[in-house]
Amino acid sequence: MSKNAMVELVLAEMQANNGKDSKKGRQIALSNVKNRVSKLIRNADGTLNESLIRRTDYEELYAKLVEDMDLEENLVSSAFPVIAGEMISSVIIDGYQSFPKNGLSLVRVIPSKRKVSQVAGWSAIGRLGLVGERENYPEINPPNEKWFAINNRKHGGLLTLTKESLTFDQTNQLIDRARQTGEEAARTQDAIIFDTVSGRATDAFNPSGVATTLYSAGNSNLNTTNPLGTDGWEAADVALTTKVDDNTGKPIWVFGDMPRMIVPAALKHTAWKLRNNDRGDLGTANLDRNPAQNAFDFIIDPYAASGNTDWYFGSFSRMFRWEEIWPVETYTRVGQDTEDGFKADVIQQFKVSFYGGCGAVETRYVSKNTP
Repeated sequence: MSKNAMVELVLAEMQANNGKDSKKGRQIALSNVKNRVSKLIRNADGTLNESLIRRTDYEELYAKLVEDMDLEENLVSSAFPVIAGEMISSVIIDGYQSFPKNGLSLVRVIPSKRKVSQVAGWSAIGRLGLVGERENYPEINPPNEKWFAINNRKHGGLLTLTKESLTFDQTNQLIDRARQTGEEAARTQDAIIFDTVSGRATDAFNPSGVATTLYSAGNSNLNTTNPLGTDGWEAADVALTTKVDDNTGKPIWVFGDMPRMIVPAALKHTAWKLRNNDRGDLGTANLDRNPAQNAFDFIIDPYAASGNTDWYFGSFSRMFRWEEIWPVETYTRVGQDTEDGFKADVIQQFKVSFYGGCGAVETRYVSKNTP
């Protein structure tokens, strides 16, 4: 849509809703403008038409919708912040959604309303017992006194549109920053999850609210002197599939799950060969069939320290949770509402934030393996 057509859209809505002469009519018109812009900046398949957003002449929009209508002292009544807010906020969210978020595939996302989530612990998985006529059903999973804390935190930042951005035609730089802001929100969330599942975060595991080492001999989830390779994978796989619950001795592993492996960048090609080689022990001329072929999925931990060769194996979503107070979202306000609006010619500000935390509520479903 052209810049002139955008102005015509606003004027048509104002006229249709008596927006020039009544406060209520203006509010209805601005709401309609927002809904129509939201549809116009998207393709038929619902994806964002970012090229249209970049082609928009925001300086002319500002001139026609603010200056020509004498709304510089009453910017909140103008359609400009509605249009710019919808466009730039959409770019931020699209940047977040399009960024690869492997971390979220490693956790269960659970809504929460607490700054520190307390997840009740459970005793060993019980058995379904035989129940006779008129007999009471036995309790399967009685909760014990164990509980685990997950610390939730808020992350966010501001993006500012200034008069200079319009005057010197720097709005495309703002669009770039908007996309980068959304991507950074995704990257921040991703790093939190990877730091937790690897045990690098100091509060990854908090039984009874006390920060405790996640991977240890005491938790039976640390395999030392077990470098990644055919033998290392077999040792980790056997250890995982033979784990049992505390009371009944019943295996905890659900064999229908596809195990996952997390490796640092240094082990990317080793993991690929191990998973995809058809024959032979890794790195040898052995012609035996490769038992690890297609037996696991792997992802790269981009946040591991350079040269690190620790790797992790198991069912991560059974062991880790992402507690979500609120997901990534954006808010906008006109510069008129801020002190900086007067001091620094701020036209509009955009806030992006999310509130959540990651933690382990189990120790048996994932093992750490060190060389």
